[in-house]
Amino acid sequence: MKREKRRSQLIFTAGLEKGNKTGNMKGISVHLIYVEPASFILTMKVWMKRTLVCLTTLYLFLMYSPILLDIKPKAYSLPFRNFSGSLAENHKLDQTEHLFEGILEGPESIVFHEGALYTGLADGRIVRIEDGKIITVARTGEPCELPHEERKCGRPLGMRKGKDGLLYICDAFYGIFTMNFTTGALQNILPSSVLVAGHKLNFPDDLDIDNEGNIYFTDASTKWDLTTIYYLMYEYEAGGRVIKYNIHSGETKVLVSNLNFPNGVQLSRDGNSLLICEIMNRRILRLYIKGKQEGKVEVFADALPAEPDNIRPSSRGYWVGFTSARNSTNPLLSDIVAEYTTLKRLYGRIHSIMGTLLVKISEFVGNTAFKAFAYKFNRGDFLLSLLRLHGIVMEFNENGEILRSFHSPDGSTSALSEVGEHEGFLYLGSFVNPYLGRLKL
Repeated sequence: MKREKRRSQLIFTAGLEKGNKTGNMKGISVHLIYVEPASFILTMKVWMKRTLVCLTTLYLFLMYSPILLDIKPKAYSLPFRNFSGSLAENHKLDQTEHLFEGILEGPESIVFHEGALYTGLADGRIVRIEDGKIITVARTGEPCELPHEERKCGRPLGMRKGKDGLLYICDAFYGIFTMNFTTGALQNILPSSVLVAGHKLNFPDDLDIDNEGNIYFTDASTKWDLTTIYYLMYEYEAGGRVIKYNIHSGETKVLVSNLNFPNGVQLSRDGNSLLICEIMNRRILRLYIKGKQEGKVEVFADALPAEPDNIRPSSRGYWVGFTSARNSTNPLLSDIVAEYTTLKRLYGRIHSIMGTLLVKISEFVGNTAFKAFAYKFNRGDFLLSLLRLHGIVMEFNENGEILRSFHSPDGSTSALSEVGEHEGFLYLGSFVNPYLGRLKL
């Protein structure tokens, strides 16, 4: 074979041939094809140019198309506390009993009344637990299939016992209810359709009640609701607020706005201030509601090693439940990418497209299991399973100092939303766990 001085592009192609022998390889033919360098380079340039144009178009569409999900992630970076002193790791939470495992789905909040425990579940039911039995007392929504019909179900979140002997409930979809403990009768005293400062109640989350009939509650976001909670956290949207509602006059007033996912609220012991858990800033705020400092907001506790959920009284101060703890040496993926807004926006929109497509397909197919999978994917539930879970609850004093913390480093008891102290036990609620936790103090 004569070799030319100019370099040529040599391409090998192989194909199967029946009944042929080429060399020692039966049934295989090897062809040598010479391609002129100029032609090959031109072809590659055209291919690369077209690929670049397609990728650029796709990128611009995903990033800026107005027809896609309106998500605009903000960059943030928050410090962590070390696991030392009152935060030193232990295995106390590993001793938690998992009561009614596989039967109770998402017992978020806990109220005791006349020796019985009341909690709200993912399917919209409010149940009474007494003598080892679970009794359905009321339902904020309608019977439904979970999770794809959760809006129809209703979702009771924060619950409190009022001075009037009624149970007060924040439902994420329907607003604020009262319930008669004896009859189970519900009354929607503040529907989510009510406008407060120009916005409906988009995500009512937790509440507390003073002696004068004022309800203080959080509306976690004016943009996202429970079905899109993943995007609320992902975007770092500061559309949350704290609202005061007087049950006698019906008057509503926004006390604080521009919060990053406000969740649990708790009146101080003297009634002069309100403690507010702000999930995405991993801190607890104090809002003064009476006295000379009325209207002032200050930090009660910050740089927490986890996102604070609900806050409730303890024998010495306040208990707070958290999802998953970490410190500066072992951050979660969400902490690492928190500053990369372009990457987050791009992924968020891709996730939205895929989730929406799955939901549409599931509606066409009609299979219940596939509907549940599609809805959970779209809602972002699978991301929780990717987290490295480290269970933790903390007790704070009146000055915001951490008195003690209970850990479950392997996550066997984690994703906790609320801690209720009762007769020498801690009862541990959760938005997602299929059980109620109980820990002996």
